[in-house]
Amino acid sequence: MLWAYFHFYQLTIDSGGESDETAAVIVYSAKNNQVRQCNSAAVKAGVTVGMGMAQAAALCQSVNVIDYCEQSEVHRLLALANRLYQVASDIVIFNPNGLALRLDPLVRYYEGLENIWQVLVNELRAARVSFTFGVGWSIEAARTLAMNSSNQLLHNKTQIRQALAVCPLHATELTDKQRNTLKRVGIHSLQQLLEISAAELGRRFDNSLITYLCALRAETFPRVNYYSPPDTFFSLIEPSYEVSHTEQLLPFMRNLIDEFLTFSRLRNVFSQQLTFTLCFREAPSMKVTVGSAAPLFKLSQWESLTGLKLEQILLSAPVIKLTLQVDKLEDVDEQTSDFFNNRVHAFAQKQLISRLQARLGEAVIQYPCAGDDFRPDQLSCLKPGNTRGNLHHPLPCVSLISPAPLEESPHIEFGPIRLQTGWWDGNNVKRDYYIGRTEDGRRLHLYRDSTGDWFISGFYS
Repeated sequence: MLWAYFHFYQLTIDSGGESDETAAVIVYSAKNNQVRQCNSAAVKAGVTVGMGMAQAAALCQSVNVIDYCEQSEVHRLLALANRLYQVASDIVIFNPNGLALRLDPLVRYYEGLENIWQVLVNELRAARVSFTFGVGWSIEAARTLAMNSSNQLLHNKTQIRQALAVCPLHATELTDKQRNTLKRVGIHSLQQLLEISAAELGRRFDNSLITYLCALRAETFPRVNYYSPPDTFFSLIEPSYEVSHTEQLLPFMRNLIDEFLTFSRLRNVFSQQLTFTLCFREAPSMKVTVGSAAPLFKLSQWESLTGLKLEQILLSAPVIKLTLQVDKLEDVDEQTSDFFNNRVHAFAQKQLISRLQARLGEAVIQYPCAGDDFRPDQLSCLKPGNTRGNLHHPLPCVSLISPAPLEESPHIEFGPIRLQTGWWDGNNVKRDYYIGRTEDGRRLHLYRDSTGDWFISGFYS
C-alpha cells in the first residue's frame, strides 16, 4: 500500500477568502485561550500557534481575530474531499483538518505516481489551501510525516523508513501520557521506538500503543471508513471579515457554486435552484434563492444569475457566514447530455495537464490569461502554473500575428470603438475598431488607423 496524508494547518484562514496579505490574521480558540492558526503577516510580527491572546495582541496590536469553529472547518474539509473525489476515490477524512488518500490503485490508471501526484497538487492549489503532506506505507506513517512537514513524494521503503526515523515523538498520534512513559524508559525519538519489537513493548505498555506501532510499521492495517459524497449538497464559508456590501458577497457565493458543480458532476445530477443563507451576527439570517428555467452546468451562467439576484438585495447588517443548500437534485438524461459531456471534458483536461507538468515541468506549462491592456494584441498573455483564468474580452477566435490590409468592402455591423493608448511603452496606437461582415458571411475584426487605412486584425468563428 501507499498512502498520502494532507494536513491543512490553516484551513479557516484559507477559507476566509482573499484578503490583504500585509494584514495579520489569527484564528483564536477561546476554549483553551490559544492561537490555533496565523497567517504569514502574523508570523512576521512574532505570533505563533499555541500563544495566548494577550501575548498575541501585545506583539501585533492591529491583528484581525477569527473565532475558531471546528464544525465550520469540518465543512471546509468535506468540500476539499469532494473536490479530490473527482480524481481519487479512496479518501479517508480526519476531522477537522486532515485527508488521507490511497495512491497505489491509481498509479496504473494515471500511468505513473508522478502523474497522479500532479493531479492532486493541482486540485489543492486551485482550492488555494495551505498544507503539508507525507507519503508512506500506511495512513499512520503518512500522517506522521505530514505532521513533521516532510513534504516529499516517497515510494521506496528505505526512503520512508529514513524519513520516519528523524520524526519526533510529538509528530505521532501518541498521547502525552504515552510519550512521557516512553521518555521515562529512555525512548526519546521515533527511531528508537521503531527499533524495539512489539513483543518487548508489550511487556511494559498497553495495547493501544502496540496497535498504533504495528500500524505505523505497516504490520497491520486498521479498518477505515472511506469518504462517499452525500446525497444532497451543503457547504459554508466564513469570510475573514464582515461583508457589508452585496457586491462583496459574489466571490464567496461563486466559490460555493463551484463546489456544488463539482459535486453535481460526480453524481451526474443537476439542479435548477440554489438556496443561499446569509448569516448575521445578531439579525435573523436571510435566504437568497437563485433559480433557473433551464438546467445550468457552467459556473459563469450561475454566477451571472446570482449577481442579478444580489442587485435586488439590501443587507440589514454585515454578513459573517454564507451557506449553500441544494436539496432538489435531478438525474442527467438525454435532454441534458451537455452536462455529462462537460464532466468528461473537465476530467480529461485535468489528466492531460498533470501529465504535461509531470513530464515537462510546471514552469513550462502556461495558460492564456486576461491581460491588463486595452490594445487587442495585448489583451491576452501567457502565465505559468495554476494562474489560468477565463478570457472575458470579446476577441475574435483567430487573431493575426501581423495585421493584413483590407482588400474588400465588408458591411460594418459594430463600431467604431476609438482606442488611443500605449504611450507608456512607446507603442502608441490610435485606431477605430469595427466588426465587419463580408458577402460570404465571414465576420472580421477590423480597424482604421490615424492615416485612414483599413486592416484586418482577426476573424470571428
